[in-house]
Amino acid sequence: MKSLLLLLLIGLYPAYLQQDTAKCVGTYKVVYDKGQQGYEITFSDSTFVQKMPDAITYKGKIKYEKFKVLLRKSTDENPIEIDKREINKDTIKFATKSNRDLSLTVNRGKMYKLK
Repeated sequence: MKSLLLLLLIGLYPAYLQQDTAKCVGTYKVVYDKGQQGYEITFSDSTFVQKMPDAITYKGKIKYEKFKVLLRKSTDENPIEIDKREINKDTIKFATKSNRDLSLTVNRGKMYKLK
């Protein structure tokens, strides 16, 4: 009986260790620090939609990692990196990384919450 109870507790232990991670949700206005055109972005859990000023839309995926969140439209585009502590704030700082070397920053900017 004690062995059965012990096995049950060991089996349930990983469920107690899992933490709910914050997900990107909402609509934001994207403004770059250097010369790139801004746009509106809408997050919904694991996907996002970019709406450009000329009404063209792009869809992409959100990848949640331990300390950062990566937004990527396709494998040949430069990804946007967000610090996980910035999620769900009214103003989110971000960096656009080089597609070939993620340690190189191409541009920086801020996202301002609209809705």
